[in-house]
Amino acid sequence: MSRFSQVLTRFARDERGVFAVLFGLMAIVLIAMGGAVVDYVSLQQARSRAQTALDAAALALQPTIFEASYDEQTVTDLAQDILIERIGDDRISAEVDSVVRNVEDGSLYLHARFAMPTMFVSLVGVPTLGAAVQAEATRKKLALEVVMVLDNSGSMQQDSRMTNLVAAAKCATNILMYDAVVDSGSTCVPAANAERVEDVKVGIVPFTMFVNVGAGNANAAWIDRFGNSAIADDNFDNDDDDGALPATALPTISGLFAATGENWRGCVFARPHSKTGTDPSEYLDTDDTPPTGGNTLFVPMFSPDMVDGVGTNDYVDDSPPSCDRPAQGNTRCEVTMERTYSYWSGWSAPRQSGAGTPSGPVNFTSSAIIPNGYYGSRPPGCSCRSVTYTTNWTNGSTRQTRQGYCNSYQPTGLSSRELQERVCKYYAGVSGSSFSKGPNADCTRTPILPLTDDPATVIDTINAMKAEGGTNIHQGAVWGFRALSPGEPFAEGAPYDEATSKVMIVMTDGENTAYNLCGGTQGTLNGNCYHSAYGFQFNSNNTSTISTSGGNVPRMGNPANVSNDTLVSDMNQRTEDTCTNAKAEGITVYTIGLATDTVTQSTPAVVRAMLTACASSADRARFPDKPSDLKSTFEDIANDLSALRLAL
Repeated sequence: MSRFSQVLTRFARDERGVFAVLFGLMAIVLIAMGGAVVDYVSLQQARSRAQTALDAAALALQPTIFEASYDEQTVTDLAQDILIERIGDDRISAEVDSVVRNVEDGSLYLHARFAMPTMFVSLVGVPTLGAAVQAEATRKKLALEVVMVLDNSGSMQQDSRMTNLVAAAKCATNILMYDAVVDSGSTCVPAANAERVEDVKVGIVPFTMFVNVGAGNANAAWIDRFGNSAIADDNFDNDDDDGALPATALPTISGLFAATGENWRGCVFARPHSKTGTDPSEYLDTDDTPPTGGNTLFVPMFSPDMVDGVGTNDYVDDSPPSCDRPAQGNTRCEVTMERTYSYWSGWSAPRQSGAGTPSGPVNFTSSAIIPNGYYGSRPPGCSCRSVTYTTNWTNGSTRQTRQGYCNSYQPTGLSSRELQERVCKYYAGVSGSSFSKGPNADCTRTPILPLTDDPATVIDTINAMKAEGGTNIHQGAVWGFRALSPGEPFAEGAPYDEATSKVMIVMTDGENTAYNLCGGTQGTLNGNCYHSAYGFQFNSNNTSTISTSGGNVPRMGNPANVSNDTLVSDMNQRTEDTCTNAKAEGITVYTIGLATDTVTQSTPAVVRAMLTACASSADRARFPDKPSDLKSTFEDIANDLSALRLAL
């Protein structure tokens, strides 16, 4: 064998170079295996950061589960943003892929996946590593506030409706405020040794055509005591002159009550129907805008005296007028007096013949008859209570006349508008007032009970309710909303947050009712048969330059006297708007419609649709068939709410 062949054979058998080759091949695996530890540590660090980030998202977003406006996609997007921000590493991708809301348990569950690039195991074909994380935040409602808005209208007298409502509302109160109750037949009462439930408050809002905020609030800062609202002077005039606005300030409503000798019972007008926000439902009379001044204040209700023979609330005489024009300088009323002769009784007592002729100063102020009374232009005519004669009786066998005058005199020839609005008449005092007659006409007797944790006070208020008057569901609902609101006029409510469940239960036995069906002089004069929480139609959008009635301020209807159907439709819409605003604040609304099949100013379908739209969900609108079903209806709702009496 040649030397070359020997060298080649020896080279082929030499294994010393295999190690280098094998090492080169194994190096990749060894590096990947060693680096996997580093990649795993990075993965765990990323997991920890992702978990912390998802925990933060769950804690931050858990309160939203109690909001009426809760939207799963919005929560998902917000959780995603928090997750990415808290991870704080552009190399790590993360996605929230599941959101689960449980209101009863008070929990929000989030599930997410993340992925990160690898440094070492990518050498063996694993470019990314990922994992899943999950987080759950649970905080149940710690407190419960319930306001029951209860119909006290006259129709509740029928079929023992009020009796059944009182029993049902008392039962619901006991279920909510005690840890154990027993059925006593018509109602339910606390069980023996039952304990009060902590952090539960109940309020009551009785309503008819009006809502009574309590006479004890006459001097509250949220009451318009000084005529600052544009509607405070509606239906009042102090100058006996149809042709111009009063030149001096009118008396305050509290001053007029003092003049009548009666106390304000506690009812207030609806605020003007003025926009307060961009949402279609936001108006002063449908929301809880804080009462800080002007039109946001609540004007005490004073029901004006109607013209004699016109309308139902006529409680001061207009003929003869109840107040005179005082003597001022050369004030004078020239009159012709007459008497007639009868064979049987001789000459009659003198009486005025025709309208007298007034003269004297105009546009002056005098306190001779009423405090700070203002007297503008002279009236069309006048008459004297006591006559000073300037001539003798004329000759005549059966009729004689005589001229005379007086200084202070009675205005005559005043229009119906002036007779209704003149404020001086109230200083004659009022007698014979009743629930539906007088300056407090149709004012709900039982005032609002603000939220309280005292069951006895709630029960006493429910027992005091009495069925009388008309029905204004809108006013009941808006004051139920305000009773739950944390701010004035009733500030007993907790802040709007996740710690308190706020619930409004609206019960009515029918429909919103308006009264524009009377026609005649009353319909022409005011546009309504009765004075309502919105005043008269005459008081709404009144652009007259000679009227004190609110100016161009929207209330209900307008001076053109819209139809009764339109008024009812507007009341229904304002009821729905009120519920929309309450639900937007997180208030849960239940509605109960009894006897909706007997309505007359709407249809059963319209009323049921309104009450269903008002409720937070269709299943929270209840329509019991008969009054005796009210107890089980209120029981069911109270038992549902008892599930919210939970601790952390």
